[in-house]
Amino acid sequence: MIQLIGRDAKGIVALVAPHVDRPFRARQVARWILHRGAASFQEMTDLPLGLRQALGERFSLREPDLVEEQPSTDGSRKYLFALADGATVEAVAMPADDKVTMCLSTQTGCAVGCTFCVTGALGGGRDLKADEIVGQYRAMGRRLTSEAGRVNIVFMGMGEPLLNTSHLGRALDALFETVSPKRITVSTSGIIPGIRWLGTLARRPKLAVSLNAPEQELRARIMPITRRYPLDKLMAEVRRFPLERGRRITFEYVLIRDLNDDEEQADQLARLLRGLPCKVNLIPLNEDPLHLPGMERPSAEVVDRFAVRLRDSGRTVTVRWSKGGDVAAACGQLKGRHQLQPDL
Repeated sequence: MIQLIGRDAKGIVALVAPHVDRPFRARQVARWILHRGAASFQEMTDLPLGLRQALGERFSLREPDLVEEQPSTDGSRKYLFALADGATVEAVAMPADDKVTMCLSTQTGCAVGCTFCVTGALGGGRDLKADEIVGQYRAMGRRLTSEAGRVNIVFMGMGEPLLNTSHLGRALDALFETVSPKRITVSTSGIIPGIRWLGTLARRPKLAVSLNAPEQELRARIMPITRRYPLDKLMAEVRRFPLERGRRITFEYVLIRDLNDDEEQADQLARLLRGLPCKVNLIPLNEDPLHLPGMERPSAEVVDRFAVRLRDSGRTVTVRWSKGGDVAAACGQLKGRHQLQPDL
């Protein structure tokens, strides 16, 4: 069967048009999928019953299967999805006021190997296809309709998005049908060819770069990808990235106790970012003693001093105390592995 999830309106219409009696029927199907979130052709009540049945025999609207939903005490929710081949991934929804931020995954693991990230510690996996990426958004949206007055999407879940550009590009085209590019952020560990690719798109999401150290040697220690894409070349590529009016690049900086959290390093970071339209998102480490032994979160006082030092240099700084830590849904904690609880 031909999968229609993960395609934009033009793609859906092109596939469906030869199998409907009137051209406007194909557009109706696209609207049902993209704007109404239809999970079956039987929901498309303004189509004749026979046509709905015929389309259901030829086309698929399959989404990842929801295996488990874990609510956090702070209101966020982690979702474990099973894919058609048995692989599993996790995604997170974080409601706040009248909006919800959905953190989507792009791979079933991560081969980049950042030493502060549980997903990286568990190793690589395969790329997700466009329908598997968009399917996470659809499945979570269906469960959050009463809370999602406005949706933001961040590609900060499992995997390195810019190592999966072919499927990510198609997923973005589908998501742009209902979510503004201004409300979608793609985060990368610093994949230079991927950043270059992102800059060529006619419609671009926002770019976030996971930096985490202000100089090459330390960054290479905690982010091995730096050996392939050195910090100086990464920063040169970021400075060439085309920004729309009013946009800034986000630099994410995970603060790790006694490793990258002193005031001198804050000064180095400020110098590294000088002249760039950007903001810095400080993320105190989300600890996981089992998978990240020896790595600890700095004290709140150290985090505050680092933030103040950066602000005093003229940088825009936010501190993100991650949500969902009690259900291992915080930044860097996604495992995508379903562990059965033993019988008591």
